[in-house]
Amino acid sequence: MKLLINASNLYVGGGVQVAVSVLEELTKCTIPFIAVVSPVVYAQLSSNASLNCIKIDSSPSKLLNFKVRKQLDHVVKENGISVVFTIFGPSYWTPKNVKHAVGYALPWLIYDIKHIFVKLTLREKLKFYLLKKLQPYYFKKNADLIFTETDDVSERVTKLLSFKREKIYTVSNTLNGLFTDSNVYDYDVLSRLPKKNEKDIWLLTISHNYPHKNLEIIAELVKILPSEYKFVVTVSNDFKKIISEEYRERIIAIGNVTIYQCAPLYQQCDGLFMPTLLECFSASYLEAMFMKKAIFTSDLPFAHTVCMNSAFYFDPYNVQSIRDTIVHGFQNKETLSAKIKQGTVIFEHFPSAKVRALKYIEIIKSNLY
Repeated sequence: MKLLINASNLYVGGGVQVAVSVLEELTKCTIPFIAVVSPVVYAQLSSNASLNCIKIDSSPSKLLNFKVRKQLDHVVKENGISVVFTIFGPSYWTPKNVKHAVGYALPWLIYDIKHIFVKLTLREKLKFYLLKKLQPYYFKKNADLIFTETDDVSERVTKLLSFKREKIYTVSNTLNGLFTDSNVYDYDVLSRLPKKNEKDIWLLTISHNYPHKNLEIIAELVKILPSEYKFVVTVSNDFKKIISEEYRERIIAIGNVTIYQCAPLYQQCDGLFMPTLLECFSASYLEAMFMKKAIFTSDLPFAHTVCMNSAFYFDPYNVQSIRDTIVHGFQNKETLSAKIKQGTVIFEHFPSAKVRALKYIEIIKSNLY
């Protein structure tokens, strides 16, 4: 089997981190592969992993980007590729004369989005309607096998795509192996943080400001939370425009971060704040568990699937519920400690990054080779 791993369409979010993790682990295990990757993925790879990678400077997901798709076709032909694994699709590129495994992580196609839809601009709504037609079409057109991250998503994707259930496999998301290696931590990111006062409580959100991430709730939350609560968010300073001027100093907007910078941020913060409305799986929960930090998140099924009883849950549509949950959590030290300990136990049940990467290869070999 000659395997091509396609991460050329991944530019932001958790998909980038999964790609980096899989490529690093397969390199360590000396599994033979070639990869096509975006500049964002390439920049975060070790020198060893990057040796197997071809950087693609523009995404094949742009519908009219025929030049890049021809470039990918050339890579397949020149290297005698027999199987392509697109880490997360849909793939708008159709590999020729090969088998194709595609990862699925599009929650808005399978879960209720009515609360999010009303927040969208007209342009965003039109884009959603277009993608609602295009994305399932390309999954069905291009995928011989589909990977998801939870069993619930697998069941829903089966119905969405009318796909054969035996061709949909669940491979759990997990913590990036780089996260566990303190030797590669990038502490330069801490220079973006202000001095932390003794009584400060910092809540960390590592996320882009997508509508479903619900970050705008922070604008209301800072008005009713005690002044010692501050939010560290990985978005641009423009985010502060939605915050009343008198509360802006409680928002610490540090911009984009790499996987190497995440652990140092957790070390400086007191808890994870995840008011998200929609996920297939968020590795942020596992990151917080590993770093022994409190988790404050939405009382929704995808969060319970991962966190179980290790998190403090709130109604993400109710700012008073969020405020009360956060304050109650930090005021009750015994409960806080118990939930953090429970998170450590839950974390141990998830596969390692190495196991996840090898599981992908095992399933691909048994089904597509």
